[in-house]
Amino acid sequence: MTVSVDVRERLARRIAGEIVLAEDPGSTMRRWRELFHVSQITLAEYLEVSPSVISDYEASRRKSPGTKTIKRFVEALLDIDGRRGEPVISAFGRLMDIEIPSSVLLDAREFVSPVSAESFCSAIEAEPLVPSDLLEKELLGYVVVESRAMLKDLSSEGFSKLYKATVGRSLVLANVTTGRSLTVTIKENEYKPGLLMLHGVSKPDPSIISLIEGEGLPLVVVKGMSTEELIKLLRQFSQQINHLPL
Repeated sequence: MTVSVDVRERLARRIAGEIVLAEDPGSTMRRWRELFHVSQITLAEYLEVSPSVISDYEASRRKSPGTKTIKRFVEALLDIDGRRGEPVISAFGRLMDIEIPSSVLLDAREFVSPVSAESFCSAIEAEPLVPSDLLEKELLGYVVVESRAMLKDLSSEGFSKLYKATVGRSLVLANVTTGRSLTVTIKENEYKPGLLMLHGVSKPDPSIISLIEGEGLPLVVVKGMSTEELIKLLRQFSQQINHLPL
């Protein structure tokens, strides 16, 4: 996985911009560090500072970071991810043109090699709702979105671009109530995700299952866990597939 210099620079500007404009820069720095799966210790070693410095910034025990600090922070995340094969840069690179709001996008990862949808679902205890042969498909990564914010904040063009970016990948809809509105938008779009995962609804309406099955998509649900727990399992799976330290 190798992305262009332009994608890397655009992502760097986005991260830096979010930190600068954030009401709480420290929590924004922590969010991006966690998205890149970089520990405070690893980041501190790269920046040649004490881990307590990173901790103090994230907990707002230090004054807001200046431009130079933010630049070094962003470059460190991108460089560390680059050494790992760019699983995060590649995932976000696919989403750059969507201009997807931070309220919508919760997580994204690319896999260094394709994995079966069946093994992906098994690792996070997802329950299939479609014929098992559809789970023989291979996935190249995943994107997690907040379903309610998606309906509220994403334009119709944004929906189309998001579905295009998730072709061959799992689209994980977090905190779904019924799933009816979002599944209809999938039917209406030319591009389809490689797998649709619903979180937050125990059993979708039969009409939704029929609609998704008619589109030839694997459909699974995740029950009994919070969004944070789901993302943790997804990241652990990605780390194992990409041979990253847990």
